[in-house]
Amino acid sequence: MRVKSPLRLTVAIIILLMLIYVGLAGAMSVITGKPVQLGFWNGEKVRKDKIQDIVVAGTDEDGIRTDLILLCRYNMSDNSVTALQIPRDTRVESDTRTDKKINSAYSTAKKEETLCDEIESITGIRPEKYVIVSFRAFRQLIDAIGGVEVNVPMRMYYTDPIQNLTIDLYPGQQVLSGRQAEMFMRFRYNNDGTGYPNGDIDRIAAQKKFYEAALKKLLSGSTILKAPKILGIVTDNVKTDFTGEDVMKYISKIPSFKMDKIKILALPGEGAYGDDGISYFFHNEKETELLIEEYFLSMEKVSAATDKISPKNKYVKVKILDATGIDVNTADVIKVVSDMLSEYKFKVVSSEKTDRIQDHTKIINHNNKNAAELVKAVYGGVEVAGPVETYVKKPGEKTEPDVTLVIGSDFLS
Repeated sequence: MRVKSPLRLTVAIIILLMLIYVGLAGAMSVITGKPVQLGFWNGEKVRKDKIQDIVVAGTDEDGIRTDLILLCRYNMSDNSVTALQIPRDTRVESDTRTDKKINSAYSTAKKEETLCDEIESITGIRPEKYVIVSFRAFRQLIDAIGGVEVNVPMRMYYTDPIQNLTIDLYPGQQVLSGRQAEMFMRFRYNNDGTGYPNGDIDRIAAQKKFYEAALKKLLSGSTILKAPKILGIVTDNVKTDFTGEDVMKYISKIPSFKMDKIKILALPGEGAYGDDGISYFFHNEKETELLIEEYFLSMEKVSAATDKISPKNKYVKVKILDATGIDVNTADVIKVVSDMLSEYKFKVVSSEKTDRIQDHTKIINHNNKNAAELVKAVYGGVEVAGPVETYVKKPGEKTEPDVTLVIGSDFLS
Protein backbone atom coordinates (compact mmCIF):
# COMPACT_ATOMS: atom_id res chain seq x y z
CA MET A 1 0.00 0.00 0.00
CA ARG A 2 1.42 3.37 -1.00
CA VAL A 3 1.45 6.54 1.06
CA LYS A 4 -1.20 8.70 -0.59
CA SER A 5 -0.83 12.16 0.92
CA PRO A 6 1.79 14.72 2.01
CA LEU A 7 0.14 14.75 5.44
CA ARG A 8 1.02 11.10 5.96
CA LEU A 9 4.60 11.79 4.95
CA THR A 10 4.64 14.61 7.49
CA VAL A 11 3.32 12.23 10.14
CA ALA A 12 6.11 9.79 9.32
CA ILE A 13 8.98 12.28 9.47
CA ILE A 14 7.78 13.94 12.67
CA ILE A 15 7.62 10.53 14.34
CA LEU A 16 11.12 9.81 13.07
CA LEU A 17 12.46 13.02 14.60
CA MET A 18 10.89 12.25 17.95
CA LEU A 19 12.27 8.72 17.99
CA ILE A 20 15.76 9.95 17.18
CA TYR A 21 15.62 12.07 20.35
CA VAL A 22 15.36 9.06 22.63
CA GLY A 23 18.37 7.60 20.93
CA LEU A 24 16.39 5.40 18.64
CA ALA A 25 17.57 6.95 15.42
CA GLY A 26 14.91 4.97 13.64
CA ALA A 27 11.23 4.36 13.12
CA MET A 28 8.73 2.06 11.49
CA SER A 29 6.22 2.59 8.73
CA VAL A 30 3.05 3.68 10.51
CA ILE A 31 0.97 3.85 7.39
CA THR A 32 1.95 0.92 5.16
CA GLY A 33 3.26 -1.48 7.80
CA LYS A 34 6.07 -2.33 5.39
CA PRO A 35 9.76 -1.48 5.96
CA VAL A 36 10.88 0.99 3.31
CA GLN A 37 13.71 3.49 2.90
CA LEU A 38 14.02 7.10 4.00
CA GLY A 39 16.01 9.63 2.01
CA PHE A 40 17.22 13.14 2.74
CA TRP A 41 18.60 14.78 -0.38
CA ASN A 42 18.69 17.96 -2.50
CA GLY A 43 20.56 16.87 -5.63
CA GLU A 44 23.52 19.21 -5.15
CA LYS A 45 26.42 16.98 -4.10
CA VAL A 46 27.10 13.32 -3.46
CA ARG A 47 27.55 13.91 0.27
CA LYS A 48 24.34 15.92 0.55
CA ASP A 49 22.51 13.26 -1.41
CA LYS A 50 23.33 10.53 1.06
CA ILE A 51 24.03 12.00 4.51
CA GLN A 52 22.12 14.21 6.93
CA ASP A 53 23.51 15.56 10.22
CA ILE A 54 20.95 16.42 12.90
CA VAL A 55 21.33 17.70 16.44
CA VAL A 56 18.65 16.33 18.75
CA ALA A 57 18.44 17.94 22.17
CA GLY A 58 16.18 17.61 25.19
CA THR A 59 15.44 20.75 27.17
CA ASP A 60 14.84 21.11 30.89
CA GLU A 61 11.54 22.28 32.35
CA ASP A 62 12.15 25.98 31.68
CA GLY A 63 13.36 25.33 28.13
CA ILE A 64 16.65 27.13 28.75
CA ARG A 65 19.25 24.35 28.96
CA THR A 66 19.71 21.14 27.00
CA ASP A 67 20.26 18.27 29.42
CA LEU A 68 20.52 15.68 26.63
CA ILE A 69 22.47 16.32 23.40
CA LEU A 70 22.89 13.90 20.48
CA LEU A 71 24.68 14.51 17.19
CA CYS A 72 22.99 12.09 14.78
CA ARG A 73 24.22 11.24 11.29
CA TYR A 74 21.84 9.41 8.97
CA ASN A 75 23.25 7.66 5.88
CA MET A 76 20.59 6.83 3.31
CA SER A 77 22.97 4.69 1.24
CA ASP A 78 22.78 1.87 3.78
CA ASN A 79 20.00 3.19 6.07
CA SER A 80 22.34 3.48 9.05
CA VAL A 81 22.49 5.97 11.90
CA THR A 82 25.37 6.99 14.14
CA ALA A 83 24.49 8.98 17.28
CA LEU A 84 27.13 10.69 19.41
CA GLN A 85 26.17 11.57 22.99
CA ILE A 86 27.66 14.86 24.16
CA PRO A 87 27.62 15.30 27.97
CA ARG A 88 25.75 18.37 29.16
CA ASP A 89 28.75 19.52 31.21
CA THR A 90 31.18 19.45 28.28
CA ARG A 91 33.53 22.43 28.53
CA VAL A 92 33.39 24.85 25.58
CA GLU A 93 35.28 28.06 24.88
CA SER A 94 32.61 30.74 24.57
CA ASP A 95 33.18 34.46 24.19
CA THR A 96 29.50 35.27 24.54
CA ARG A 97 28.68 33.94 28.02
CA THR A 98 30.31 33.18 31.35
CA ASP A 99 28.80 29.68 31.60
CA LYS A 100 31.26 27.43 29.75
CA LYS A 101 29.12 24.28 29.74
CA ILE A 102 27.60 23.28 26.40
CA ASN A 103 24.15 22.77 27.91
CA SER A 104 23.86 26.55 28.35
CA ALA A 105 24.33 27.22 24.62
CA TYR A 106 20.56 27.05 24.13
CA SER A 107 20.05 29.83 26.67
CA THR A 108 21.64 32.39 24.31
CA ALA A 109 19.74 34.66 21.94
CA LYS A 110 20.65 32.54 18.90
CA LYS A 111 19.76 29.26 20.65
CA GLU A 112 20.04 26.51 17.97
CA GLU A 113 22.76 28.37 16.06
CA THR A 114 24.93 28.66 19.17
CA LEU A 115 24.38 24.99 20.01
CA CYS A 116 25.38 23.97 16.47
CA ASP A 117 28.43 26.26 16.63
CA GLU A 118 29.67 24.55 19.78
CA ILE A 119 28.96 21.04 18.56
CA GLU A 120 31.01 21.89 15.48
CA SER A 121 33.86 23.25 17.62
CA ILE A 122 34.02 19.90 19.47
CA THR A 123 33.43 17.44 16.63
CA GLY A 124 34.27 19.33 13.45
CA ILE A 125 30.77 18.48 12.16
CA ARG A 126 28.08 21.13 11.89
CA PRO A 127 24.50 19.85 12.18
CA GLU A 128 22.34 20.82 9.23
CA LYS A 129 19.03 20.37 11.03
CA TYR A 130 17.85 20.53 14.62
CA VAL A 131 15.17 18.87 16.70
CA ILE A 132 14.50 20.29 20.17
CA VAL A 133 12.23 18.28 22.45
CA SER A 134 10.94 19.00 25.94
CA PHE A 135 11.16 16.52 28.80
CA ARG A 136 7.38 16.68 28.91
CA ALA A 137 7.31 15.05 25.46
CA PHE A 138 9.85 12.49 26.61
CA ARG A 139 7.68 11.48 29.57
CA GLN A 140 4.52 11.29 27.49
CA LEU A 141 6.16 9.24 24.76
CA ILE A 142 7.48 6.64 27.20
CA ASP A 143 4.05 6.37 28.80
CA ALA A 144 2.45 6.04 25.35
CA ILE A 145 4.49 2.94 24.53
CA GLY A 146 3.84 1.34 27.91
CA GLY A 147 7.16 2.17 29.62
CA VAL A 148 10.68 0.89 29.06
CA GLU A 149 12.35 -1.99 30.92
CA VAL A 150 15.88 -1.31 32.22
CA ASN A 151 18.11 -2.26 35.13
CA VAL A 152 18.49 0.60 37.60
CA PRO A 153 22.06 0.08 38.87
CA MET A 154 21.76 1.77 42.28
CA ARG A 155 19.49 3.60 44.68
CA MET A 156 18.80 7.00 43.13
CA TYR A 157 17.53 9.76 45.41
CA TYR A 158 18.01 13.43 44.67
CA THR A 159 15.91 16.55 45.24
CA ASP A 160 16.30 20.03 43.75
CA PRO A 161 13.47 22.45 44.68
CA ILE A 162 14.81 25.09 42.29
CA GLN A 163 14.34 22.78 39.29
CA ASN A 164 11.24 21.20 40.83
CA LEU A 165 13.09 17.93 40.42
CA THR A 166 12.77 14.80 42.53
CA ILE A 167 14.56 11.59 41.61
CA ASP A 168 13.46 8.55 43.60
CA LEU A 169 14.29 5.11 42.15
CA TYR A 170 15.22 1.78 43.71
CA PRO A 171 17.78 -0.59 42.12
CA GLY A 172 16.83 -3.59 40.02
CA GLN A 173 15.27 -4.66 36.72
CA GLN A 174 11.99 -2.81 36.23
CA VAL A 175 9.68 -1.10 33.75
CA LEU A 176 10.03 2.67 34.03
CA SER A 177 7.13 5.02 33.42
CA GLY A 178 7.68 8.32 31.65
CA ARG A 179 8.31 10.17 34.91
CA GLN A 180 10.64 7.45 36.18
CA ALA A 181 12.48 7.35 32.85
CA GLU A 182 13.13 11.07 33.15
CA MET A 183 14.52 10.50 36.65
CA PHE A 184 16.78 7.75 35.32
CA MET A 185 18.06 9.89 32.44
CA ARG A 186 18.67 13.00 34.55
CA PHE A 187 20.26 11.29 37.57
CA ARG A 188 23.84 12.36 38.29
CA TYR A 189 24.33 11.89 42.03
CA ASN A 190 22.38 11.47 45.29
CA ASN A 191 21.77 14.07 47.97
CA ASP A 192 24.57 12.51 50.00
CA GLY A 193 27.05 12.87 47.12
CA THR A 194 27.13 9.20 46.12
CA GLY A 195 26.35 8.16 42.56
CA TYR A 196 28.02 6.76 39.48
CA PRO A 197 31.62 5.80 40.40
CA ASN A 198 32.99 7.31 37.16
CA GLY A 199 30.63 10.27 36.96
CA ASP A 200 29.44 11.25 33.48
CA ILE A 201 31.20 8.26 31.91
CA ASP A 202 28.94 5.81 33.78
CA ARG A 203 25.94 8.10 33.35
CA ILE A 204 26.32 8.07 29.57
CA ALA A 205 26.69 4.28 29.60
CA ALA A 206 23.43 3.99 31.58
CA GLN A 207 21.67 6.33 29.17
CA LYS A 208 22.88 4.25 26.25
CA LYS A 209 21.31 1.12 27.77
CA PHE A 210 18.05 3.02 28.10
CA TYR A 211 18.24 4.14 24.46
CA GLU A 212 18.74 0.55 23.33
CA ALA A 213 15.83 -0.73 25.44
CA ALA A 214 13.56 2.07 24.20
CA LEU A 215 14.60 1.33 20.61
CA LYS A 216 13.61 -2.31 20.97
CA LYS A 217 10.24 -1.31 22.41
CA LEU A 218 9.54 1.32 19.77
CA LEU A 219 10.42 -0.99 16.90
CA SER A 220 7.99 -3.63 18.15
CA GLY A 221 4.86 -4.27 16.15
CA SER A 222 2.55 -3.25 18.97
CA THR A 223 3.90 0.31 18.94
CA ILE A 224 2.72 0.90 15.36
CA LEU A 225 -0.87 0.81 16.60
CA LYS A 226 -0.11 3.73 18.91
CA ALA A 227 1.14 6.01 16.11
CA PRO A 228 -1.78 8.52 16.35
CA LYS A 229 -1.13 9.10 20.05
CA ILE A 230 2.61 9.43 19.47
CA LEU A 231 1.93 11.94 16.68
CA GLY A 232 -0.10 14.14 19.02
CA ILE A 233 2.71 14.15 21.59
CA VAL A 234 5.29 15.05 18.96
CA THR A 235 3.22 17.81 17.36
CA ASP A 236 2.75 19.60 20.68
CA ASN A 237 6.30 19.33 21.98
CA VAL A 238 8.86 19.40 19.16
CA LYS A 239 10.67 22.43 17.76
CA THR A 240 12.49 21.73 14.49
CA ASP A 241 13.56 23.38 11.25
CA PHE A 242 12.22 20.44 9.25
CA THR A 243 9.41 22.30 7.47
CA GLY A 244 6.49 20.96 5.48
CA GLU A 245 8.35 22.02 2.36
CA ASP A 246 11.37 19.98 3.49
CA VAL A 247 9.12 16.98 3.89
CA MET A 248 7.85 17.34 0.33
CA LYS A 249 11.30 18.09 -1.09
CA TYR A 250 13.56 15.69 0.80
CA ILE A 251 11.49 12.81 2.13
CA SER A 252 10.72 10.09 -0.38
CA LYS A 253 9.80 7.13 1.78
CA ILE A 254 8.74 6.28 5.32
CA PRO A 255 11.68 5.36 7.57
CA SER A 256 12.62 1.84 8.51
CA PHE A 257 15.68 0.87 10.54
CA LYS A 258 17.30 -2.24 11.98
CA MET A 259 19.11 -2.28 15.30
CA ASP A 260 22.35 -3.53 13.78
CA LYS A 261 22.44 -0.39 11.64
CA ILE A 262 22.40 1.92 14.66
CA LYS A 263 25.49 2.96 16.62
CA ILE A 264 25.29 4.96 19.84
CA LEU A 265 28.65 6.44 20.84
CA ALA A 266 29.92 8.56 23.72
CA LEU A 267 32.18 11.59 23.42
CA PRO A 268 35.65 10.57 24.70
CA GLY A 269 36.93 12.44 27.75
CA GLU A 270 36.69 12.71 31.51
CA GLY A 271 35.24 14.83 34.28
CA ALA A 272 37.48 17.23 36.20
CA TYR A 273 37.52 20.62 37.87
CA GLY A 274 38.52 23.61 35.75
CA ASP A 275 40.72 26.53 36.77
CA ASP A 276 37.55 28.36 37.81
CA GLY A 277 36.76 25.64 40.38
CA ILE A 278 33.75 24.36 38.41
CA SER A 279 33.29 20.72 37.47
CA TYR A 280 33.31 20.06 33.71
CA PHE A 281 33.52 17.21 31.23
CA PHE A 282 36.70 17.75 29.21
CA HIS A 283 36.58 15.97 25.86
CA ASN A 284 39.79 14.31 24.66
CA GLU A 285 40.57 16.10 21.39
CA LYS A 286 42.77 13.37 19.89
CA GLU A 287 40.39 10.53 20.72
CA THR A 288 37.43 12.60 19.50
CA GLU A 289 39.22 13.17 16.20
CA LEU A 290 39.82 9.43 15.84
CA LEU A 291 36.20 8.62 16.71
CA ILE A 292 34.87 11.14 14.20
CA GLU A 293 37.16 9.73 11.51
CA GLU A 294 36.15 6.13 12.21
CA TYR A 295 32.40 6.55 12.58
CA PHE A 296 31.47 9.78 10.79
CA LEU A 297 34.00 10.82 8.12
CA SER A 298 34.44 7.27 6.87
CA MET A 299 30.68 7.28 6.26
CA GLU A 300 31.10 10.21 3.87
CA LYS A 301 33.74 8.35 1.90
CA VAL A 302 31.65 5.20 1.72
CA SER A 303 28.54 7.12 0.66
CA ALA A 304 30.42 8.49 -2.33
CA ALA A 305 31.60 5.02 -3.37
CA THR A 306 28.85 4.39 -5.87
CA ASP A 307 30.22 7.10 -8.16
CA LYS A 308 33.65 5.45 -8.25
CA ILE A 309 32.84 1.77 -8.56
CA SER A 310 34.33 0.21 -11.66
CA PRO A 311 33.06 -3.20 -12.82
CA LYS A 312 36.72 -4.27 -12.71
CA ASN A 313 37.09 -3.56 -8.95
CA LYS A 314 35.71 -6.96 -7.96
CA TYR A 315 38.70 -8.63 -9.63
CA VAL A 316 41.29 -6.65 -7.62
CA LYS A 317 42.71 -8.39 -4.52
CA VAL A 318 43.94 -5.97 -1.83
CA LYS A 319 46.07 -6.37 1.28
CA ILE A 320 45.78 -3.71 4.01
CA LEU A 321 48.88 -2.75 5.99
CA ASP A 322 48.15 -0.58 9.03
CA ALA A 323 51.21 1.63 9.54
CA THR A 324 49.43 4.43 11.41
CA GLY A 325 50.72 3.66 14.89
CA ILE A 326 47.15 4.07 16.17
CA ASP A 327 46.16 1.67 18.97
CA VAL A 328 43.41 -0.68 17.80
CA ASN A 329 41.47 0.05 21.02
CA THR A 330 41.34 3.70 20.01
CA ALA A 331 40.41 3.16 16.36
CA ASP A 332 40.25 -0.06 14.36
CA VAL A 333 41.93 1.30 11.23
CA ILE A 334 41.97 -2.03 9.41
CA LYS A 335 38.22 -2.54 9.90
CA VAL A 336 37.40 0.98 8.73
CA VAL A 337 39.52 0.68 5.59
CA SER A 338 38.36 -2.88 4.91
CA ASP A 339 34.71 -1.82 5.11
CA MET A 340 35.38 1.05 2.71
CA LEU A 341 37.18 -1.16 0.20
CA SER A 342 34.33 -3.66 0.36
CA GLU A 343 31.88 -0.87 -0.46
CA TYR A 344 33.96 -0.16 -3.55
CA LYS A 345 33.66 -3.89 -4.37
CA PHE A 346 37.38 -4.66 -3.93
CA LYS A 347 38.30 -8.04 -2.45
CA VAL A 348 40.30 -7.68 0.79
CA VAL A 349 42.38 -10.87 1.01
CA SER A 350 44.56 -10.11 4.06
CA SER A 351 45.52 -7.44 6.57
CA GLU A 352 48.38 -6.74 8.92
CA LYS A 353 49.41 -4.17 11.52
CA THR A 354 53.04 -3.09 11.61
CA ASP A 355 54.99 -1.25 14.29
CA ARG A 356 56.91 0.60 11.61
CA ILE A 357 54.99 3.86 11.24
CA GLN A 358 54.70 5.40 7.77
CA ASP A 359 54.04 9.12 7.38
CA HIS A 360 52.09 8.80 4.15
CA THR A 361 49.50 6.40 2.78
CA LYS A 362 50.61 4.68 -0.42
CA ILE A 363 49.64 1.96 -2.88
CA ILE A 364 52.12 -0.78 -3.72
CA ASN A 365 51.44 -2.50 -7.06
CA HIS A 366 52.21 -6.23 -7.25
CA ASN A 367 50.42 -7.20 -10.42
CA ASN A 368 49.74 -4.61 -13.10
CA LYS A 369 49.28 -0.88 -13.25
CA ASN A 370 45.56 -1.14 -13.88
CA ALA A 371 44.90 -2.78 -10.48
CA ALA A 372 46.76 -0.03 -8.61
CA GLU A 373 45.03 2.70 -10.63
CA LEU A 374 41.61 1.32 -9.74
CA VAL A 375 42.44 1.60 -6.04
CA LYS A 376 43.90 5.06 -6.58
CA ALA A 377 40.65 6.13 -8.25
CA VAL A 378 38.84 5.95 -4.92
CA TYR A 379 41.79 7.28 -2.88
CA GLY A 380 42.47 10.35 -4.97
CA GLY A 381 45.34 11.80 -2.93
CA VAL A 382 47.25 8.54 -2.59
CA GLU A 383 50.18 7.84 -4.91
CA VAL A 384 51.23 4.54 -6.44
CA ALA A 385 54.73 3.77 -5.14
CA GLY A 386 57.35 3.13 -7.84
CA PRO A 387 57.32 0.21 -10.28
CA VAL A 388 55.69 -3.19 -9.86
CA GLU A 389 56.96 -4.84 -6.66
CA THR A 390 56.86 -8.63 -6.47
CA TYR A 391 54.85 -9.83 -3.49
CA VAL A 392 56.42 -12.44 -1.22
CA LYS A 393 53.83 -14.59 0.54
CA LYS A 394 54.07 -14.95 4.31
CA PRO A 395 53.47 -18.24 6.12
CA GLY A 396 49.76 -19.00 6.26
CA GLU A 397 48.78 -16.62 3.47
CA LYS A 398 46.70 -18.39 0.81
CA THR A 399 46.09 -15.60 -1.67
CA GLU A 400 48.57 -13.21 -3.22
CA PRO A 401 47.26 -9.62 -3.43
CA ASP A 402 47.38 -7.50 -6.56
CA VAL A 403 47.83 -4.37 -4.44
CA THR A 404 48.96 -3.53 -0.91
CA LEU A 405 47.34 -0.42 0.56
CA VAL A 406 49.71 0.97 3.22
CA ILE A 407 47.77 3.21 5.62
CA GLY A 408 50.08 5.90 6.98
CA SER A 409 49.80 8.36 9.84
CA ASP A 410 48.15 10.86 7.48
CA PHE A 411 45.05 8.65 7.82
CA LEU A 412 43.27 11.43 9.75
CA SER A 413 44.17 14.29 7.43
